Amino acid sequence: MIRIAILEYEKESKEIIFQFGKIFKNVDWTFRHFWKASELAKAMKDEEYQIFVFDEMFKTPRLESVFVHDNPNALFIYICDDPTQVKGEDGRERMIYIQKNALVKDLEDKAQIIMQQARQSEMYSLVYNGVHVNLPFDTIYYLEKEEKMVIFHTKKGTFQKRVNMSDLEAEFAPYGFLRVHVSYLVNSKHITSWQKDEVEVNDEVLIPLSRAQKKRIMASKKERM
Repeated sequence: MIRIAILEYEKESKEIIFQFGKIFKNVDWTFRHFWKASELAKAMKDEEYQIFVFDEMFKTPRLESVFVHDNPNALFIYICDDPTQVKGEDGRERMIYIQKNALVKDLEDKAQIIMQQARQSEMYSLVYNGVHVNLPFDTIYYLEKEEKMVIFHTKKGTFQKRVNMSDLEAEFAPYGFLRVHVSYLVNSKHITSWQKDEVEVNDEVLIPLSRAQKKRIMASKKERM
């Protein structure tokens, strides 16, 4: 079940809910609408949300510390008069900025990304040291190829599996993972910045970004804008 929290004005909320209905037409989902940030903060004590939709007025350092920082696996969508200005230098892939006057079109254009991020509560299963391990996709930060093994860097620690990286790329693509380098597959939800020849994961780990892969990824991102 995908749970969505909407902290927006009533007019925009109706359009947002209608678009989510189309995006998640084959998926179980639900939403709650809030008028105040304090109401949402209170509800979060009893419910976990995978997607937050905020009016741009709620993009403040204080509210980011309450909502964004404390929900590292959630997707955040800001509805803005000027998305470019509000976004600024923000390179976090789990932050989406939508133009208020083009709300329907922008949400349609971002539908694939929204679905990819929302599906990350699903599990990936592997056997490590004889133990069966289930890893939610959103807890997997990146995959690293070392000789014939692939290292899974996750919230639960590191795991190894002998598997073809290209097969994993195809399997993980529907969940928003990007092949940034021949030896690395990165969860876009945890990308916090893009640099010239590296991507930063969780504000601390730098992953090589090959020139060819960067060109391909950026071209794909431009097509969805």
